[in-house]
Amino acid sequence: MGVFDSGIGGLTLLSACADKMPAEKFLYFGDNLHAPYGNRSEEEIRLLACRAFGKLAKYPLKAAVIACNTVTADAAALLRARYPFPIVGVEPAVLPAARSGAARVLVLATKATLRSTRYGALCARCGNTEIVSYAPERLAAAIEKNIFHRERLDLSKHLPRLKCGAVVLGCTHYIFFKREIEDFYGCRAYDGNGGAADRLSFLLRGGRIEGDFCQNIGIADHQNINTNICSKKSQKNSKNAPIFLGMAKNKNKKVFLTFSYTNKCS
Repeated sequence: MGVFDSGIGGLTLLSACADKMPAEKFLYFGDNLHAPYGNRSEEEIRLLACRAFGKLAKYPLKAAVIACNTVTADAAALLRARYPFPIVGVEPAVLPAARSGAARVLVLATKATLRSTRYGALCARCGNTEIVSYAPERLAAAIEKNIFHRERLDLSKHLPRLKCGAVVLGCTHYIFFKREIEDFYGCRAYDGNGGAADRLSFLLRGGRIEGDFCQNIGIADHQNINTNICSKKSQKNSKNAPIFLGMAKNKNKKVFLTFSYTNKCS
């Protein structure tokens, strides 16, 4: 299974998929070199996503996951038309939050996600629930920078102060700080990771995904397909752990350690 994100945020969805489908093997492509995507134009996002999928498609994928709300909104249809394998996207969990009974729902997402037609369609299905949309411009970048130093990230500098009954984390980066955001607003935070993992699992169980992952990718190949030299820990665990490719300079070790930090690594 291929998993793509603009950076490390997609590791939260990778963890959900690994939990849901422990027998599957995963390739992770994080485009840290161009992260974050959220403030880019739709044309730029599509170009970068196509480049990334071009690299992923070189490997024998059974399916792929777009672990980025922004790319799902702007490029999912294009990618599905271009590649033969199933592609599952992730989108803001606006409907579950609206159906929770909250009178006001705050949606935190990138500018690109909030301007998309798909997001507008989701909000239109929320009935009388008040949807407040907000794009924290620098939050994703701040999370990438402070992932191992959580105490350094002051959420009050990034989030609006308002009362709400539910919060939607419309960017996979934000999920790393889900508890802190819930504490900040005093209500439950919703994200789309569970739904995306369930969808991928459903396709797998329903026979929509066929073929086996290439069994020849082992320790040696694991090192070769990464753009950086893998850490010793990464090489040691490569037979069981996800394979990370496409990292920018000096990012591979950080990404592997970040995934391990979630305590989900098989």
